[in-house]
Amino acid sequence: MANKKEKMPWREAFSINVRAIRLLNSKNKWMFPYMAVKSILGVVFSYASLYITAQLIGELAGERRVKTLLLWAAVQLVSTAVFAIVNNLLSHAYSIKAANFFNNMQRIEDEKFMSMDYSDVEDQKIRDLRDQIEQNRGWSGWGFWRIQEHFQGLVSSVFNVLGAVAMSVGLVVSKVPEGSPFAFLNSPFTLLGFLALAFLCAAASPLLNAKMIEYNAGLSEKARFGNRAFGHFGFLRISPEGMVDYRMYNQNEGFIKHYRWCPEAGTWFVGGPHNKFDKGIGGLMSIGRVFSGKLLLCVVYLFVCLKALGGAFGLGAVTQYVGAVSRLISGFTQSVNLLNECRANAKFLKDIFEFLDVPNKMYQGSLTTEKRLDRNYNVEFRDVSFKYPNSDRWALRHVSVKFQVGTKLAVVGENGSGKSTFIKLLCRLYDPQEGEILLNGVNIQKYRYDEYIAIFSVVFQDFFLMSHKLGQNVAGSLDVDEKRAVKCLEDAGFGDRLRELPDGLETWLGKDFDEDGIVVSGGERQKIAIARALYKNAPFIVLDEPTASLDPLAEAEIYKNFDEIVGDRTAIYISHRLSSCRFCREILVFENGGIIEHGTHDELLKARGRYCELWHAQAEYYEKMKQYEQDKKYL
Repeated sequence: MANKKEKMPWREAFSINVRAIRLLNSKNKWMFPYMAVKSILGVVFSYASLYITAQLIGELAGERRVKTLLLWAAVQLVSTAVFAIVNNLLSHAYSIKAANFFNNMQRIEDEKFMSMDYSDVEDQKIRDLRDQIEQNRGWSGWGFWRIQEHFQGLVSSVFNVLGAVAMSVGLVVSKVPEGSPFAFLNSPFTLLGFLALAFLCAAASPLLNAKMIEYNAGLSEKARFGNRAFGHFGFLRISPEGMVDYRMYNQNEGFIKHYRWCPEAGTWFVGGPHNKFDKGIGGLMSIGRVFSGKLLLCVVYLFVCLKALGGAFGLGAVTQYVGAVSRLISGFTQSVNLLNECRANAKFLKDIFEFLDVPNKMYQGSLTTEKRLDRNYNVEFRDVSFKYPNSDRWALRHVSVKFQVGTKLAVVGENGSGKSTFIKLLCRLYDPQEGEILLNGVNIQKYRYDEYIAIFSVVFQDFFLMSHKLGQNVAGSLDVDEKRAVKCLEDAGFGDRLRELPDGLETWLGKDFDEDGIVVSGGERQKIAIARALYKNAPFIVLDEPTASLDPLAEAEIYKNFDEIVGDRTAIYISHRLSSCRFCREILVFENGGIIEHGTHDELLKARGRYCELWHAQAEYYEKMKQYEQDKKYL
């Protein structure tokens, strides 16, 4: 991220803010026009009210004509009623738009994250950039969140200045009668002196405020770290994951001490950078900002009152000019302050656009994937090599293999051997640096990306279930085919548990949204994930070690049942445990990013290679587990 101490040129800051407004307005139709009209209407009414009030006071201080007083009172009443009606209508329309502002703002970033290349999603630099964007928004609203505040404030302040100038013309052109002791106020030098003093006072406040904004923005890195420390230490004691260790090892005292006295974590505590600034130069700046504003009001009141005392205008005009000049000052100060905030915020917007502008490098393809009723697909890896971004080590090297629909393929090997990478390339989450992958003889990069990934159902090692209803988790959608979902859950081995649930598919997973929601075990979570893969009904089903939380016997039982369920679809089982291999037609043995053995279970046992070694090592463990299960029956 850019160094916050460097000032961004005004032209660049303006361009970035305009781009942000256009983008946000495209996602929040009519929100900004409503905001502008509402702000302008508020300014117009305030000046109309000020003018009418000045006329009423002037009449009361002068001739006191009843008809004139009633006329101005009626105008005030009608204008107030009309404004209230129009303002309420605009406020209602605006509030509807503004209610979804945060969600639409967040959706811009989420849609980008979902659409970018998976290699970029896993890139730590990009993930850090997105985290910075969220943290900046969290600790001070920097980024998109401030745009609506700045836009509305600038519209109001600019029209406040324009209205004040229009209503203050009389203050300058009205002359004190000759012979008055205050006739010197007619001198252009007196006017210039007044304007110069007013300008100095008016400029001091936004100048000091700009320095405070600049310092505040410059603390972003420390503020983000402070929030992260608070998020970690503040919620660790109540998190289900950390609660047990936290209590068992009496970590409360040590954590609190570290959090309170760690310089980086104590950003917001007494003695932290914010506190030091507020007690030191920041406090002085704040006093100077307030003092300059009050001094300016004194100068304005003095000039207006002296001219009125000299006979330049009456009491009603005093009310008008004091009000107008006061609003001129506040409008000018607010405009400058907001412009400085826009400039500071532009640096954070630049981070957002750096994220949004990350290009999609993967070729999306244009060919339509065949919708074959016979599901006759064949896949070939042809001399494929791949290494992850920012890595010099080949994760896969010279991999060549063919398999077709109906194949039951087991991919085995120790951790880090390249099994999961093989699947990520098959699903086109990444593209290989060398070689090619073919579907029915066509390079998969030529197919439309969305259609190609639609032919795969995958249960990855790190699958995710949402705090939604059970049926919605299986369907991956709010719309659920209940019969199909129940069938998939039963096929995945979750049938007995499902029948125990009073609400069936309507049961909530977790207690985030329903106190009666259920907390499922690791094995049950994996069965639900497998049911979701079955529900999609894709021609390729991939299980990437989804049964890691199950014991070997339970895993073997799931694979046995799953093999019967798959039917004519291609099933690929990935595991470092070999219980799935006996149900597969082909077995690929990975080691150091390459396929070192390829064949059936019996063929590989006869070859007495690496597979045979792994099989016999695990078979002894399986036999002990079987004996243990049998012994339990007699206890």
